[in-house]
Amino acid sequence: MASATCPPFDFSSEYYHDSGSGGGCVRQSSFFGGKAVLNQGVGYSVILGFGAFFAVFTSFLVWLEKRYVGSRHTSEWFNTAGRNVKTGLIASVIVSQWTWAATILQSSNVAWEYGISGPFWYASGATIQVLLFGIMAIEIKRKAPYAHTVCEIVKARWGTGAHIVFLIFCFMTNIIVTAMLLLGGSAVVNALTGVNIYAASFLIPLGVIVYTLAGGLKATFLASYIHSVIVHVVLVIFVYLVYTASSELGSPSVVYKHLLEVSSKSRICQEPYSHTGQSCGPVSGNYEGSYLTMLSSGGLVFGIINIVGNFGTVFVDNGYWVSAIAARPSSTHKGYLLGGLVWFAVPFSLATSLGLGALALDLPITASEASHGLVPPATAIALMGKGGSVLLLTMLFMAVTSAGSSELIAVSSLCTYDIYRTYINPNANGKKILKVSRGVVLCFGCFMGLLAVILNKAGVSLGWMYLAMGVFIGSAVIPIAFMLLWSKANAFGAILGTITGCVLGIITWLSVTKIEYGRVNLDTTGRNAPMLAGNLVSILAGGIIHAICSFLRPQNYEWDTTKQITVVEKDKSELPAEEFKEEKLMRAKAWIIKWGVGFTALIVIIWPVLSLPAKEFSLGYFTFWAVIAIVWGTFGSAIIIALPLIESWETIQNVCVGMFTNDRLMEKMEELNLRLHSIMLAIPEADSIYLLEKEKAKKQEASEQQT
Repeated sequence: MASATCPPFDFSSEYYHDSGSGGGCVRQSSFFGGKAVLNQGVGYSVILGFGAFFAVFTSFLVWLEKRYVGSRHTSEWFNTAGRNVKTGLIASVIVSQWTWAATILQSSNVAWEYGISGPFWYASGATIQVLLFGIMAIEIKRKAPYAHTVCEIVKARWGTGAHIVFLIFCFMTNIIVTAMLLLGGSAVVNALTGVNIYAASFLIPLGVIVYTLAGGLKATFLASYIHSVIVHVVLVIFVYLVYTASSELGSPSVVYKHLLEVSSKSRICQEPYSHTGQSCGPVSGNYEGSYLTMLSSGGLVFGIINIVGNFGTVFVDNGYWVSAIAARPSSTHKGYLLGGLVWFAVPFSLATSLGLGALALDLPITASEASHGLVPPATAIALMGKGGSVLLLTMLFMAVTSAGSSELIAVSSLCTYDIYRTYINPNANGKKILKVSRGVVLCFGCFMGLLAVILNKAGVSLGWMYLAMGVFIGSAVIPIAFMLLWSKANAFGAILGTITGCVLGIITWLSVTKIEYGRVNLDTTGRNAPMLAGNLVSILAGGIIHAICSFLRPQNYEWDTTKQITVVEKDKSELPAEEFKEEKLMRAKAWIIKWGVGFTALIVIIWPVLSLPAKEFSLGYFTFWAVIAIVWGTFGSAIIIALPLIESWETIQNVCVGMFTNDRLMEKMEELNLRLHSIMLAIPEADSIYLLEKEKAKKQEASEQQT
């Protein structure tokens, strides 16, 4: 067979002729080649330095709030942040919580695999869940206003059996998300700095544990905002670097030209594209093998898998329920909608820049490196050298630690309220609950590192875990949505659908793998066909079984027991009574249904359908596409950085004034009340008057709240 002519390259030894596979040129060496770009000192400095900074700084912010704003650090405050968080901070938390290592790494990997369809399907397929969860968030305020976790609501409605089942699935979700965070984070830290991958797995969560122990959910929210600021600043830098400032690329037209050149090269088709060994274009299943098309069967299949899997990691992740519980009722629906739309820019804009940038530069990245999330760092290094790797490493660390802190609180609240308070000590007071919450944070934080080590030893990659998550937890999505949305949904159907759907999903996944590839291992189970089958069977079977059982024996539930869930420590609420009015909450529900469903239809159906007639994008169409990525990334970043500051400006001013004047206003007021009480108790007559006035004030407050 005639030798193929291997294309020239700027790096050494990128190609060699493989006559045993049908001819063609394949990669001989990888971009990283086993060598770290930065030294280990930089890696440890980022991990330990940023970890220590956020541990100290976030704890300091929480202390300032306690000293000058008057926050009481009770168990309720630790797990719910006072249920009074405003729109901007909720949106920022959602963006930060939903920005995993996979968001930064896997989104660019699918851009490298499928071209422009990859970033789009990653972003749209994982945005709609947050938009639609806004409906669930409003329903929590209506039907379980004092709940602490999603499983508390499950037990109040469906009893102990369903409670245990959904508790297991919630824990499974937290473990899967945590695994993806640390797998991606440790792999990139190891590739860029040479830090031992197992050491990185243990050290990355360290700072998160400290500030979460100190400040609970509010500390997590404050840290999440700071993390979001850094992530979006770096995002904007990379987007503008690829499309406006880089000497290697620097404009949409140059990127477009390079992508056309890369698409025209003939190579051996290797997994995951094909296993025929025949010469073909870069992407089997794309229109004319082009990276510049939305007509991509592989991209569409990934999009479906992405949608199914991420419904599980939103609806079955207690972290999103905790954020909804913490939100002010009037801010809940707006926060989730804004958070979803801003988050869309993170994978879409970043992967359209760094993922397509890796293709345009034709970087020698192997499939193994891509599956471990190394496409973005390769592009960052190629364009900016060591500076790019430091920026990418910083961005990744922010994403991993921020989402990791959310998982810590999610697991802590489940263990505290759904295990300890429910089955071990139902009469536990606030101090005991706070102690258990902090103990769980510490224990699960240590477990996070151990889990990452085990998975790394087993050879599990970020890409495999990301695709498989829907198979394991997808069956619980529809039953958990029915819990708050459908009064007829019964407990038996919820249990049967969730368990059976999961089992059927796993059986389908492994069976298709065996039929298609003849063997079952990490490589074959991670391919598109079995993943698609397993994900779809899991989520659909769970929902169908639950629906059938509920139609046959409807529950006809009135939400009375969910409304009876109580708080442990009662504090005087700062929220006006009108926040909880049914009419206002119903208007909010109608609003989020209209806009949430509307944007879902736009980004999942209308947008991709309108792009299909373009087939392979022209220069003008691609330029328009790139401009959308730039504008969305820029405006989304500006909003998510500015809005929380604007909404909290009065509190920030009060804290600043208090710091400069050392005016401990709240502490002084509390001391004054105690002294006045002591004086009154010293005089019997005054004591009686004091008690009467106190009782009168309580009755008046109760009357106002009832009104």
